[in-house]
Amino acid sequence: MIPDSVKSEVENLRELIRYHNRLYYAEDRNEISDGEYDALMQRLMELESRWPELETEDSPTHRVGSQPLSRFPSILWDPPMLSLGNVFSAEEFHEFNNRIKRELDLNADPAYSVEPKLDGLAVALVYENGVLVRAGTRGDGREGEDVTPNARTLRSIPLKLSSDPSVNLVVRGEVIFRKNDFHKMNRERKLQGLEQFINPRNAASGSLRQLDSRVTASRPLSFIAYGTARWPEGIASQHSLYKYLSRIGIPVNPCNSVCRGVDEVENACHRLEENREELPWDIDGAVIKLNRASLQEMMGTLSRSPRWATAWKFKAEEAVTQLIDIEIQVGRSGKLTPVARLEPVFVGGVTVSSATLHNEDELRRKDARPGDTVIVRRAGDVIPEVVRSLGRSEGERGKSFEFPGSCPVCHGPVAREEDASAHRCMNPSCPAKLRESLFHWGSRDALDIEGLGSKLAEQLVDKEIVRDVSDLYSITRSQLASLDRMGDKSAENLIEELEKSLNANLQRFITGLGIPGIGRTVSGLLSGRFSDLHEIMRADVDEFLTIEGIGPVLADNLYRFFNEKITRDVVNRLLNAGFRPGGSGVDGYKPLNGLTVVFTGGISLPRSEVRGMAEEAGAKVTGSVSIRTDIVVAGPGAGDKLKKARELGVEIISEDDFLKRINGDGGIGDGGN
Repeated sequence: MIPDSVKSEVENLRELIRYHNRLYYAEDRNEISDGEYDALMQRLMELESRWPELETEDSPTHRVGSQPLSRFPSILWDPPMLSLGNVFSAEEFHEFNNRIKRELDLNADPAYSVEPKLDGLAVALVYENGVLVRAGTRGDGREGEDVTPNARTLRSIPLKLSSDPSVNLVVRGEVIFRKNDFHKMNRERKLQGLEQFINPRNAASGSLRQLDSRVTASRPLSFIAYGTARWPEGIASQHSLYKYLSRIGIPVNPCNSVCRGVDEVENACHRLEENREELPWDIDGAVIKLNRASLQEMMGTLSRSPRWATAWKFKAEEAVTQLIDIEIQVGRSGKLTPVARLEPVFVGGVTVSSATLHNEDELRRKDARPGDTVIVRRAGDVIPEVVRSLGRSEGERGKSFEFPGSCPVCHGPVAREEDASAHRCMNPSCPAKLRESLFHWGSRDALDIEGLGSKLAEQLVDKEIVRDVSDLYSITRSQLASLDRMGDKSAENLIEELEKSLNANLQRFITGLGIPGIGRTVSGLLSGRFSDLHEIMRADVDEFLTIEGIGPVLADNLYRFFNEKITRDVVNRLLNAGFRPGGSGVDGYKPLNGLTVVFTGGISLPRSEVRGMAEEAGAKVTGSVSIRTDIVVAGPGAGDKLKKARELGVEIISEDDFLKRINGDGGIGDGGN
């Protein structure tokens, strides 16, 4: 029997901890020290441990994290989480305001909500009956990563809403580091001999997207709401929405304001820009939204952004210094980036000694050369970049920088993607990109090797167990069992997965190679045209060009990849490991060959997985319904796409019917038409 005094103390402790969380994260103030807060939490944990019957899912103690995931599940957003259009000046905002007045037939300027544009990671929280049940990142707006265990560790996110317990709500906001929390964390990391984080924005994104939620729990992240997926009943404006969210325990930005007319909006934006250094979090602009819900709905949205809101981006700080040299860095994805080495200069609150020149096109456009005087700024207040060259005040300018034709790390071939400015190393075994190559090789779109995630790929490379992609197929159980979080059973499972992947079809194999511009769609075109890998390796550029969907750039990339010694040797080593990739399907038959498919509504499998299934069956997967669409696979909650499919007479099938069709099990049901 639990004493009533214990029950009362537990409830009081929970309410007290929630109260202090709200004070800090919603009102930016403290009433107790960190030590006193920790003592409250310790006492609550002690009581819950002694009387486990008192534990509840929404207790503040349930923020310590849980066992690591192998990968993040997908989470779908309907309506999608859109991005914002930008304005950069008062003149551009005037145009935005005039368009709204014209389209809404308004005689006077409408009221706007002006809010600090926080620089973090966009996240949505799903509450059912007042309890947090799911949380996910924005992703591409329609499909993000389910980070529920991680979000539960954030003290600023209520696990249970403080009032209106029956509410069902999707809250959208930004996960950030407050400046003082970020600097305190870095000081502690320095004392522990750990690497310090460079900036709050990247640190926030990386901290929330940890497969081990215990890591997230150890970092003092904050959440601040900026809206909801749908308007709660009885809420008619942004201003009243924020009051409502605050009342139920969701942190909102205290610097939000309501302005009428362009002058008030301009003044509010200028005040935010002038005071940005004094704010408790980093901002890179202001978000301006129509305040009234009815006007927002009348303006509607574009495919990627709302028409009733815009972001007024602030100017980045700039400084002048000398460009000493230009080097090429090869990133984890194999991208070659020209980097300017600079005479150190203080800009945007930090000392900058190097800055990006982005790509070859930008380098040529800016005509930056060693010895030049250049203007530098922190792009988005994060990444230093060279804005332009001022030339040389005296003497002759240095020679223009020659962009390399081969990778400076592995000397492998470099390719430029079609309609893109980036150059990438084509060698999947390049030391600079090997971690990413292994992760891509094991991904669902490629070889689909369960257990070969980013953390394992990193360990395999760091411990020099794998120096080439083909080394995966000579790994021993004892080598795997020696790695962190890799016991005998996990090692055995991965070995089995690797052996199974040797039977991969041609489309998956080519996708796994990571040739620039060659994803699942183009790999599917190749596997449909050629019977095996050797035919592809013997093909010339002209033969690739005869395939619809492959242009000159992709054709050249394919030819070079399979004919340059370094990359051809990688393929040969994989073949020696046991691969014999031929066409996909039964005797080359593809049940959806040539059809265009759209998925909509609640599909039980991850979108990337069903997309891969459809493409492997010969289909082209698109995101919108048109007269060229052949099949719409509709799940529960399907909306506008389903409606349009019916209007156009497009065939509509269920997820079960889709799986039957690609597995060759016959009929498709009544089609839902």
